[in-house]
Amino acid sequence: MEEKKTNQIFKSDSISLSRFIHKCLYDKELGFYQNNKIGSHFTTSPEISQAFGECVAIFLFKISSELGISKFLELGPGNGTLMSDVIRTLSKLSKKEFVFSLYEKSSFLKQIQLKTLTRYESKKIKVLSLQNLKLKKQPYLFFCNEFFDALPINQIEKNDNLLFEKRVQYKDGKFQWKKYLIKNKNLSFLSNGETWEYSPLTNLYIKKILNHIKEFGGGFLVIDYGPYIKKKISTIQAIYKSKKCNIFDYPFFSDITYHFDFLNLKKHSEKFNLKFHGPINQRQFLYFNGINERINSLINHTQDNNVKIKLSKQFHRLTDPKGMGELFKFVFISKNDLNLSYFKKL
Repeated sequence: MEEKKTNQIFKSDSISLSRFIHKCLYDKELGFYQNNKIGSHFTTSPEISQAFGECVAIFLFKISSELGISKFLELGPGNGTLMSDVIRTLSKLSKKEFVFSLYEKSSFLKQIQLKTLTRYESKKIKVLSLQNLKLKKQPYLFFCNEFFDALPINQIEKNDNLLFEKRVQYKDGKFQWKKYLIKNKNLSFLSNGETWEYSPLTNLYIKKILNHIKEFGGGFLVIDYGPYIKKKISTIQAIYKSKKCNIFDYPFFSDITYHFDFLNLKKHSEKFNLKFHGPINQRQFLYFNGINERINSLINHTQDNNVKIKLSKQFHRLTDPKGMGELFKFVFISKNDLNLSYFKKL
C-alpha cells in the first residue's frame, strides 16, 4: 500500500476501527470491493450453486404472490449471481411485470452486475441500479446475502472494570491496535473480558428499511452468518485467498467480516411493530424451498458423471450441518401476518 495513502488515512494519532474497515473495503481507489470479484478470495452460497438462488426465488415468489408485490430490491448484490437466479426463476414462475433493483456502493461490482443482468430486460422485466437508497412510496421485497457482515463495525472491550475502544494506528510501518479509555459511558451488559461489536451503519440501513416496510408494507429477507445470540467476543476476521487471517495482515487485499447480530435485528423489528420470522438455518430454509428436488432434477437431466458428482458436492456444501448449513441463518421481517410455519426460531 502506498505510504502517501496511509498518511492520508491517518491524519490523527489513530482512527476508529469502523473507519479503518471502510477504507480497506470501500475506498474508491484501493478498497477491496473496488478491485475484486466475489469468489476471488472467498465464496458465497449463490456462487456455489444456482439451486441456492432458485430456492430464494421460490420463497420470494410465494411472498410476492401473497402480498401482491412486484418490486424486489437486493442490497450488496456482489457479482449479481443471486439476483440473476432470482430473475430467471421468477420470470419462469410468473408472467407478471417485475422491477428488480440493485443497491451497490462499489462501482467495480456495479459494472459486473449490469453486465450479468441487463440481458434479462424485457417488456415485463426491468433492472435498475440505484445510486442511493431513495425508495418509492410502494412496497418492496428487500433481500440480502452477506451484506451486513461486511459493513464497518467498532469494538469496545471491558477490562478491570474499565471500558476501552479498540482503535487502529499505523506505527513502525505496520497497522496495530491502540486502546482508548472511554469515560462517562455505561455499558452495564459488559463483563470484564468481554467485547461489544456494534455497527452504526448497519443500524441506519435496518431502520431505513424497516421504517419503509412499516409505512408501505413488503418484507425483508436477511441471510447472514453467526449464532442467533451473538457472543460478547471479537468475531472480526479477514479472508485472504480463501484463508482466514488477521485484519492487519493484508489490508486492502483481503475481505473483512464478522458475525451478524440477529438479536439486534429482532429488537429493531419489535420497535417498528413488525413480524419477525426466524432465524432458521440455511439447511432448513433450502430444504423447505425445494433444494433436494431441484438438485435431483439437475442430476437426472445429465449423463455426465462428473457433473453429477459436482452437483452432489454443491448440495452437501450448502446444507452440511457442520458447515454452511448450520452457520448461515435466514430471517424474514414483514408487516403482515404470514403463514411461515417452518420459519420458526431455532
